[in-house]
Amino acid sequence: MNKTQQKARHYSQVLNQVIERTQAIQEELNPQFEEIKTALANDQLTAMKSSHYLEIEGQFQHGTDEYQQLAAQLQQATPPAKLMGLNFSLVKVYREYVAACQAMIDSMKDDRTVDIPAFKAAEAAQDQTTTAMGKILVKMNQIS
Repeated sequence: MNKTQQKARHYSQVLNQVIERTQAIQEELNPQFEEIKTALANDQLTAMKSSHYLEIEGQFQHGTDEYQQLAAQLQQATPPAKLMGLNFSLVKVYREYVAACQAMIDSMKDDRTVDIPAFKAAEAAQDQTTTAMGKILVKMNQIS
């Protein structure tokens, strides 16, 4: 295997690792997200135990911190020349995703109140960036 092939293989491994871990974190946090979203919809958030709410908030922060580390791994990975532009776009969108996750956490206050417009805007931003990442990954697969 020549250096170009090794570089492409390493990049592919990093990319796969980042995407797989991102999906795993999303799956881990989704039940808590749905719980918060349902409590908000039913105006029952303050009925939730404070300790449970703070635990969810902490899990969200832990996941977002891990997303930040994954974004750094993705940025440090060296893509093959033909994927450099797409990798740049992917890193940018991934960082926007991390910012949207942090914005959602920031919308949640420790007193079990939530800035609902900020929460919904963060949710929409997460959806948009996830869709954008998917489109970039499809383009990458078509080029490789």
